[in-house]
Amino acid sequence: MRHLPTLLFITAVAVTSGGATDCGTIIDDAGFDLWCGDRLCRWTLEKGEVEQAATWHDGDHGVAMVGDDVAISQLTEVADRDGHCVAFDLVADVADDAEVHLLIDVYGDGSIERDERIPTSDWRPVAFRLRMPAVYQGVRFRLTKRGGHAVLANIGAEIVDDVECVGAALEAGPAPNGAACADENVDAACASGDCVPGFFGPSCGECTTDADCTGGDVCGTVTTAPANLGLWRACVTPATTATALACVRDEECATGVCGDGYCSACRDDSTCNGGRCERVSYVVPRADAEPSLIDGGRHCVGGTGAAAGAACLADADCASGSCTGAALAMCTTSFLPRACTSDMECPGYGFGAEPACVNVGTRGGTCQ
Repeated sequence: MRHLPTLLFITAVAVTSGGATDCGTIIDDAGFDLWCGDRLCRWTLEKGEVEQAATWHDGDHGVAMVGDDVAISQLTEVADRDGHCVAFDLVADVADDAEVHLLIDVYGDGSIERDERIPTSDWRPVAFRLRMPAVYQGVRFRLTKRGGHAVLANIGAEIVDDVECVGAALEAGPAPNGAACADENVDAACASGDCVPGFFGPSCGECTTDADCTGGDVCGTVTTAPANLGLWRACVTPATTATALACVRDEECATGVCGDGYCSACRDDSTCNGGRCERVSYVVPRADAEPSLIDGGRHCVGGTGAAAGAACLADADCASGSCTGAALAMCTTSFLPRACTSDMECPGYGFGAEPACVNVGTRGGTCQ
């Protein structure tokens, strides 16, 4: 059986490699060819409706922006390591009564660093060159429409030679939580004002110690993050993080045990009723290969099993043979135990990659 590296190893690659392009190409599904039912697979529909539309050529498809107020976007993992000059191109059919804009959101944090109006046209190519900031980590490309008819096609963004970009670079402002910061002493680089030391280098966060938190919260970590950012240190309510989710200390976890970066059901064999405290291995199906295994949190294996009401990660943990809890979906492309709800939330996913957000079992489980 083929084995994936553990989650702890995988995200190390994602975090330290910097950016994500396909031979310089930034946007995935530029031709709007990938549809999941009536929605775009690789693009987020923020408001309004879209539908697949014919273009000037039988072999090319476009997306019709249906209604008076429509917005679609794609968050990309392109970063300063990839380059600093982005070429954005598309072909547009925009009627006189429609207003279409390209919005550039560096870091994907909601602030708009560039707003370009797409001119009225009848399948005319449109091109922009964007000089990126010296430091950035991720860009959300957003296309909006108000008013009448508009169909967009052949959208593309790629890193090109710096000489193609003229004028001043975009100004992104301080980095959001989860973004890398160059020096743990340069807190001003972060919107939070806190550049926190970490195993793979400092990153922006909410806290360094419990003294940075209020209301009895402890300095722990978030369990989910946008694909372009890492998990960051945050003030969390003690004893609330469910089993199988990310942690950096015992106090975060509902079980009181943080093992190998996961809130776990046990720390050692002493609490396993004759069994062994081991890391759980989740089986992840693959479309064209044998299933893979991903290591997770610690649970009790063997012995008589845990009593009713005890924490668990799998049915085998329990004397009753029944562990109930919420579905646990994790990014198989990530380094830390990173929860997710869709593939697009997982670092390194895109450009035809197989599913990355996979349901691997139970989180916050309780023996019945």
